[in-house]
Parts: sequence; structure tokens; C-alpha cells
Amino acid sequence: MIKEKNPLLELEFKKQNIILSNIFNNFYQAFYALYDFILQDPIENFWYECFSVLLSYLQLISFLFNEAVSLIKK
Repeated sequence: MIKEKNPLLELEFKKQNIILSNIFNNFYQAFYALYDFILQDPIENFWYECFSVLLSYLQLISFLFNEAVSLIKK
């Protein structure tokens, strides 16, 4: 019944590129490339990550002592 030729039902299927799908595909490809880069030299990248986390915490601590946002008046 489905394969019968019926002049009342004429369908044309077109593949349309969805912008959101392309954005997600590009994101996943970039994320995979970053993951692959990290796996090439994991020890060196581990130390960079430790340094980055330490620097971030030092920035947060220095924010506490900033006069503009501190509750302690000097």
C-alpha cells in the first residue's frame, strides 16, 4: 500500500541544514580537538591546569582585600 503510486500523495524530501545543528557539531569537534590535545602530553597539561587553578584562587583571595568591595573599612 505504501509503495503504490498514488497521484494524490507526492512527497519530496530535501535535506535542510539546521544552523543550530551546525553550531553543535562545530562545538563538539572543537571540544574533541581540545581533548585530543590534552591527551598528547597529559603531564605538562596537568601542571598548566594546576597553575591556572592556583592563579584563579589567588585572584579570588585578592578580591576580598580590594577596598572597593571589602566590608572592612581602613
